[in-house]
Amino acid sequence: MTSLVDAIIEKYGPGEDESFDFIAVPRRRLESTSSENDALILPSVLVLDNSGISCIGDKTKLKEMCHNTTELDLTKNHLTDWGEVLCLINGMPKLQFLNLCTNALENDSWPQAPSVGAFSQLEHLILNNTGVSWDVTHNLLKLCPIVKEIHLSLNDHDDILLPEPFQIYPTVKKIHMSKNKIRNWSELHKVGRLFPNMEHFVNIESDLENLKSNAEEENTIAETFSNMKSLALTQTKVQSWEDLEVLRLCPVLGDLKVLGIPFLEEIEEKSRRQQLISRLPNIQCLNGTPISDCEREDAERAFIRLHMDSEYKPSRYFELEALHGKLDPLATVDMDVCTKLDLEFHVPFQGRKERLEINTLQTVRELMKTISKIVGLPASKLKVYRRVIFEGDLLDTQLMSMYPKKNLWSYNMTHEDVIVCDHKDNPSVVKDARVIFC
Repeated sequence: MTSLVDAIIEKYGPGEDESFDFIAVPRRRLESTSSENDALILPSVLVLDNSGISCIGDKTKLKEMCHNTTELDLTKNHLTDWGEVLCLINGMPKLQFLNLCTNALENDSWPQAPSVGAFSQLEHLILNNTGVSWDVTHNLLKLCPIVKEIHLSLNDHDDILLPEPFQIYPTVKKIHMSKNKIRNWSELHKVGRLFPNMEHFVNIESDLENLKSNAEEENTIAETFSNMKSLALTQTKVQSWEDLEVLRLCPVLGDLKVLGIPFLEEIEEKSRRQQLISRLPNIQCLNGTPISDCEREDAERAFIRLHMDSEYKPSRYFELEALHGKLDPLATVDMDVCTKLDLEFHVPFQGRKERLEINTLQTVRELMKTISKIVGLPASKLKVYRRVIFEGDLLDTQLMSMYPKKNLWSYNMTHEDVIVCDHKDNPSVVKDARVIFC
């Protein structure tokens, strides 16, 4: 069983790397081994993850060593007693950041009457995967008068328990509650009540199915989430556009992340983004990408055209139609390229005339390989021309073999054109037309 004090001494004692900002703290003087000049050198940030720590150890020594510690990471240790955690925080009076992630803390171990004062410097609490209950969370927050950020992910919460008597935590600005079992927004509505000044709310990979509360909660959502600037709902189970449109009621919400939501994933990516932008006019940054004025206008016009022929039109359609006016449907233009052409094929030096099917997705080099097999000569010995014919008249002749990397589709050939192959040593096969080098 390793104590926190022992783990600190083992990692940060003499002989360890001291390549960062250190604080020299006089070691407690011991009659048998210590002298006045003995000191333990500690950084202000202690990282002791996965160190097998199960208790604090000598609390007096902890205070002497860590009175200037500002950050402590105890991820993946074996702490189980909240009483020990309180003593730990109490022994680090300048502690601002505490990470207890993946310590199996027992809720029943919370002291009936904690013999500690307020933790007046602690601003960031990471309690992911600790099994912390709401009762213990409230008790801890009461001791942290300036906490700004709290992480409560992976704690199997399926509801939110309000404190009795009810109280708020006005200093909290950022909350992470990912991978929980809460299904209804009515429960998450309580987050807004508990933390009225919350600006950033992360609730990803959870079981959340809807954002529509009862009528009373919907009527107060603007007040309850009056300061929420960003919201992450990635990989939740929200089921409809109507749920997402509730977020329009949040007065300062501008940053939204909604990746990996099943009903949205069924929509083509470009259309999905356009519909989200159109339905949520308050959002300025969607899934990490800012929305420009030009993108918003294009999205809103696309939304109008998407629904203009629908029997059921969402209410947002009429708002956007009032803004942009009635739009004409976009003209349908066939942009398909003809990929197969059956053309006349002439080989003057062999006296041959036949038909040749070409694939316009190929390059000139690939066409010449095909022709090489037909005439029985290497491509390097051949010249290939295109005779441009329009309504039976010869317009131009183009030396194609001069540009082997060029794509055949770029010639815009028609079924009247003629492909001519001649030996490279022969003079131009064309006597009656200007040769155009394309």
